This record gives sequence, structure tokens and C-alpha cells, in this order.
Amino acid sequence: MAGTENQPPDGPAWHENLNMHLICPDCKQVPPELIEENADTICANCGMVLAERLVSYESEWRTFNSDEGKGEDPNRVGEADNELYLTNNAGTMIGGGGPNVSKETRRLKKAQAMQLENKADRALQAAYAQIEAWGEKAKLTAPVKAAAKSYYKRVYEANALRGKQLDSILAGCVFIACRQLKVPRTFNEIFGMTSVPKKEIGRVYKQLQNFLSKFSEEKNAEVMATGGIPNSTAEFHATTSTKPEDLCGRYCNMVGLNYRVQTIAEGLAKKIPTIEGLAGRSPLSNAAACTFFASHLIGFGKPSKQISEVAGVSDATIKHAYRYLLQEKERLVDPEWLGQQPMPNGGFGRLENLPGA
Repeated sequence: MAGTENQPPDGPAWHENLNMHLICPDCKQVPPELIEENADTICANCGMVLAERLVSYESEWRTFNSDEGKGEDPNRVGEADNELYLTNNAGTMIGGGGPNVSKETRRLKKAQAMQLENKADRALQAAYAQIEAWGEKAKLTAPVKAAAKSYYKRVYEANALRGKQLDSILAGCVFIACRQLKVPRTFNEIFGMTSVPKKEIGRVYKQLQNFLSKFSEEKNAEVMATGGIPNSTAEFHATTSTKPEDLCGRYCNMVGLNYRVQTIAEGLAKKIPTIEGLAGRSPLSNAAACTFFASHLIGFGKPSKQISEVAGVSDATIKHAYRYLLQEKERLVDPEWLGQQPMPNGGFGRLENLPGA
């Protein structure tokens, strides 16, 4: 290739540049006879691979292998299978409805319903619909709802937790999904969403956590036995109780406080174990007190009654926990929390802003 003498020794051996004459660097044939095969560019004269990892413009295939059961699936690309798919129904349903639907459409819908009738699918569909309804009510994100559905599908297929009511199992799945995705909800919030008693949610939660941990370990062992590498992102991790700093972000968002207040509230909540009067208390009251403290410190003070409404604890409980924070304010407040805050409209931190107990 002309002009390659000025090229760094570790540079690529093949360029697509209209200002250069292309030759094979091995056999020096001009012009080279090129063959593109399996996303590689090969010199037909000497067989040297001149380029690799090219975009292949060959046609793709569409297959219905899962329906037809014919040999190996020839697809090379595409997204991963959704484990929430039902066994017989891939999601295509005959449309049409209302008073003006034709007789032919009614017959087709009835025939499809008879063909796809499956007890397991109906049970999963009902469970998915319940989780979806609860998720909409509590404004849960799509990943949380998908995780809860996935956990229930594992329990259902393994026939685990026999004797437990469906709502109790689903509530436990939602509770665990929230914790796994770092958006924890309290037992009070799950009770308000599902109407399942808090004690029952607690019992099911422990059993679910043990089952899902064992299920994850067995899956990882199967993958490693075949020489694979377990997917750490999809692995189930047993969780501990919710910490106050995990709740401060939600409380700040719900009462309209900015990110700087949230950061200070979370930093303050991490120091809770060092405060004798607050260590071991409910994370809800501690998180609410930290949110109240941080909002006033920066000058965006919110009334304790407003915070109590989103935290689900009484106004008196927040003020009682706040007294302990106020007593040790000199030790708890970091110097960077005082003065002009770094973010725009971040407020100005002063100890004098803190109201008396």
C-alpha cells in the first residue's frame, strides 16, 4: 500500500481511503482481488485476511422455530427472550370487539381462546395483572414491576410457598423487587398498596427471600457446570432491612426539595448509628427527621407535618427524633454543608436556620 512507510508500526494494515492505492501487503497484487465472506475481507490471490469485523450486509432470516420445532434456530441477532412470556401465548390476539363485531370474528376469537386455553397461563396472567394494577397505583417503575412478575413466575413454576394466599405472595414479590432495585418501600406502604396485613407480608418475605436465594444459587451452579459465567446483574442478593438513607431521596422528592437537600439528608442519615437516642429506631422516623433537618439547614425548610404525610409517621415522632439531631448538630453537620451550596439555587447553609426543638 503506497504511503505506508510513514504509518506507525502498530497501525492498521488496511485503510479505506480514496487517496490511496490499495494493494495486498502480502502478495502485492494490484489491484487486489477481494472476497467478502463471513464479515471478513480476504485477498483471493494469497488468502490473507485484510479486514475483519465488518458489517455484514447478508440477508437475515425470520423463523418461527419455537412454534414449528424445526431444527436449529438460524437467527443470529435479536434481543434476549423475555422470561415473562407465557407458555402458549406469544402475545398475538385476534382483535375486534363491541356490539358490531362479525360472526366470523367471534368464531375466530372463540377458536383461539380454546386453542390457547392453559391453566398455568391464566394463573400467570391474573397475577401479572394484579402486580400491574398495584404498580400503577403506587407509581412503581416498569423494571420493578417486571422483577416482581419474574419472582412470582419462579415461585409458581417451582410450586413453592404452598398454602399461602396469592395476594400475600404477590405483595412479598413487590416488596422484594423494590428492595432489589434500590427503591425500597416500607411494610406500611406495601400494606396501603395491597391491603395485605404487614405481619403476613413479613412472613412471606422471609420465605420468598430464602427461596429466591436458593433458586439463584442453583442457576449459577448450572451455568458454571457448563463452563459459563453467571450473570451477576441478574443474580438475586439477599437484602437487609431498609436504611434511613435509602428513604431520604423519596421523601425529598415527594415534598419538592432539591438534590442538594437530598444529599445532605442522606449524609446525615448515615450518621444515625452514632447517635445513641436514634440508633435502632424506625428508619421511617429517622429518615423523616433527617429530611426535616436538612431542609431547614439549607434554608428550604418544610413543615414537619408535610413530611409526616409522605413518611407515614406522626408529626410528634419526627420532632422527637429531630431533638436528638439538634443536640449534636455541631458534630453531625459537615463544614461543606455550610455556606453557599455548589449547585445553582442550592441554598445557603447556616446552623442558625435550624428551628428549636
